[in-house]
Amino acid sequence: MSPVSHPMSMSDPDGPRAAHLWFERGRLVVQLQDGRELACPLAFFPRLAGAFAADLADWRLTGRGTGIHWPRLDEDLSVQALLEGRPVPAADARAKALAPRLRAARRQAGLTQAQLAERMGRSQALVSLAERGALRIGTPYLHAVLDACGLPRDWQP
Repeated sequence: MSPVSHPMSMSDPDGPRAAHLWFERGRLVVQLQDGRELACPLAFFPRLAGAFAADLADWRLTGRGTGIHWPRLDEDLSVQALLEGRPVPAADARAKALAPRLRAARRQAGLTQAQLAERMGRSQALVSLAERGALRIGTPYLHAVLDACGLPRDWQP
């Protein structure tokens, strides 16, 4: 009888779980607890693709391995989404509209992208992508930028 592949085992109702990950040849490789390895192009994940090696190395498993979190990049991936081949959604209109405000706040504070990233505990790549409107960001990220720049949350350029 040939083996049958199941997306979830009967013993794990939460689905597949990650055990470890690494990056190689422009890909994210995730080793699952059941021994399978899943490789995805980094192009699927703009925050990861534009990040520094040190930021990529700072990751944590979440939900007992059902997700992966990169705190410096503010990126979260679901193992199930990886298995389904779903890329991270592209930036939305809100992110594109916030980008000029993010740049203006940083410039008014007299900070470089690297300095702002350091104050926020994030990577310069993340700051750069957000300022170009290339990431899905929201109000919490905007507030973090304004706080790091010493500006009130209702500040307008």
